[in-house]
Amino acid sequence: MTDSTPGHRHTIQVTFAITILILVAGLLFSLRLGAWDIPFDEILRVPAAKLFGLGGDLDPAIEAIVWHGRLPRTLTGALVGFALGCAGTIMQGLFRNPMASPGVIGTSSGAALGAVTAIYFGFSSTNILAVPFTAVLFAFLSMVVVLLIATTGGLTARYTLLLAGIAFNAIFGALTSLVIMLSTDEFAMTHRIVGWLMGDLTNRSWEHVQIVLPIVVLGTLAARLQARELNLLMLSEDTASNLGVTVVRTRATLLFIAATLTGGAIAVAGTIGFVGLIAPHIMRRLVGSDHRPLIPAAGLLGALLVVIADCAVRFGEGELRIGVLTALLGGPFFLFLILSDRKKSVGL
Repeated sequence: MTDSTPGHRHTIQVTFAITILILVAGLLFSLRLGAWDIPFDEILRVPAAKLFGLGGDLDPAIEAIVWHGRLPRTLTGALVGFALGCAGTIMQGLFRNPMASPGVIGTSSGAALGAVTAIYFGFSSTNILAVPFTAVLFAFLSMVVVLLIATTGGLTARYTLLLAGIAFNAIFGALTSLVIMLSTDEFAMTHRIVGWLMGDLTNRSWEHVQIVLPIVVLGTLAARLQARELNLLMLSEDTASNLGVTVVRTRATLLFIAATLTGGAIAVAGTIGFVGLIAPHIMRRLVGSDHRPLIPAAGLLGALLVVIADCAVRFGEGELRIGVLTALLGGPFFLFLILSDRKKSVGL
C-alpha cells in the first residue's frame, strides 16, 4: 500500500513541485485573462497592497477588476477543484473502485438537488449558509443510500455501485427538473438555477471564497488524519478491523468528509463533473496508492483542472459553461476506464 523508497519519495516530491508550478502559472494566467488588458505587475500589486500594504496607491479601476472580480473567481475555482479532487480520492479509496466519483455515484446530483431546493424556496436570500448546508446534507444522504444498496455482507460491488449511482442520478435529475418547472413563473430564478446547474464561476465574490475555504481546509485536514485508516480499508475491511480500525465509524467519517467537500464545492460553483474522477486516477499513477500524499496531490490536480477549464470557457465570451466543458472531457475518460476495467475482467 505504501512505498517509502527514496526513489518513490523523490517521484512524489517532483510530482508535487511540477503540479504546484503549473497551478501557479494557471492562476496567474486566469488573473490576466479578461476584457481589460492589465500587466502582470499591476495585477500583483493589488493583492500586495490589499494584504500587506505594499505597492503604493492603486488605480481604482484595476483594483475593482482584480480584487473584486478576477481574484475571487480564480480562488473559488481553485478551491472547488481541490475539494472535488480530494472527495473523489476518498470515494475511490473507500469503495475500492477507480470509477467512483462524486458525479458518477450520485453525490453531485444529490448536492445539486439540495442546493436547487434551497434556491427555489428562497433560503439562499435569507442565509448565506443555507445553500452549502442543504447541498452537504443531500450529498451525504445520497451517498449513504447508494452505499447501502451496493454493499452486501460488508463488501461493496463496484458495478452495483455504478448502477445505483446511475439510478439516483436519474432520480435526482428528475426532481431537479421538477423544481425548475415549478420555478418557470419566475424567469430570473429559473435562469439562475439552470445556469448554476451547468457549473459556473461568473460573478463569484469573496463571500463564495469564505464559504468554500474553511470547508476545503477542514475537510482536507480531516481526510489527511484518516489517510492511514483509508489505506487499511483499501486492503479489506476485515484486515482494517484486525489492525484496530473501527470500520463503521471510519467509513461514516470518510463519507461525511467526502460529502462535505462535494456539497461545499457544488454550493458555490454549481455542478462541475468528472474532476473528482480524473484527478485521483491520474495522481494515483504518479504518487502511488498511499492516501497520505494522494489526497493533497489529487486536490492540487483538481484545482488545476478547474482553473484551466475556467480559462477555456472565458475565451468563448461566456457561451460555454465550465460544467459542460468538464463533462465533454470527462465523459470519454470515464468510458476509457470502463473499457479498461472490462478488459481486465475478461482477461484481455
